[in-house]
Amino acid sequence: MLNLCYPHELLAEESSIQTVFNYGAVGIAKGLDLGSTKADVEVKGRICAPLWLLPDLYKRNMISFEMPEVYNDRYRRKFNAGAECLSLKNKAPFFYEVGMKCNSMLQDVELSNFLSRTFQRRYQDLISKGLNTMSGEEVLELHCKLSVEEQQLFEGGRASITACERWVQRDYSNYLPKDTRKKRSAVSETAVAQDDSKQRRS
Repeated sequence: MLNLCYPHELLAEESSIQTVFNYGAVGIAKGLDLGSTKADVEVKGRICAPLWLLPDLYKRNMISFEMPEVYNDRYRRKFNAGAECLSLKNKAPFFYEVGMKCNSMLQDVELSNFLSRTFQRRYQDLISKGLNTMSGEEVLELHCKLSVEEQQLFEGGRASITACERWVQRDYSNYLPKDTRKKRSAVSETAVAQDDSKQRRS
């Protein structure tokens, strides 16, 4: 079920998927694919359809579809070569979201394992390192490699680190009762006065 509280889920649903219609469809070709020259989809016709349209048609065996190329074996080898070898921002901005939604139809264990391994590896090699060691310019460079989901995770981590640093450096005096603050202030003033008198005597 689509969660409208998260805009990236809505945007992921608009991803185009290469779809094969097992039966003909009348009058929908141009509506689904603006580059189509025909109004109807022929039997076994191929068309780029939005992801949100696929689940109900797939359940009725009306279509089959091809996973985007970023999930194929050639790209999987690139992912395995290292997290920094592939930028997802432009190639597959909703890499995990689209992959999981497609796999909810395919029920492919291998694809599920691939998505899990990719996330774990990229989290360790890119996001975790970025949170601990990177400068401002390096963070901008890292952003160019991350998918939308990874960017949200990274920015959430940065916000947590900033909040933690503020908590460590916080001024405890603001949390003390007013009477206690006055007593501490009076003690500090007395101590300063005593130091001044000692310096004058010496």
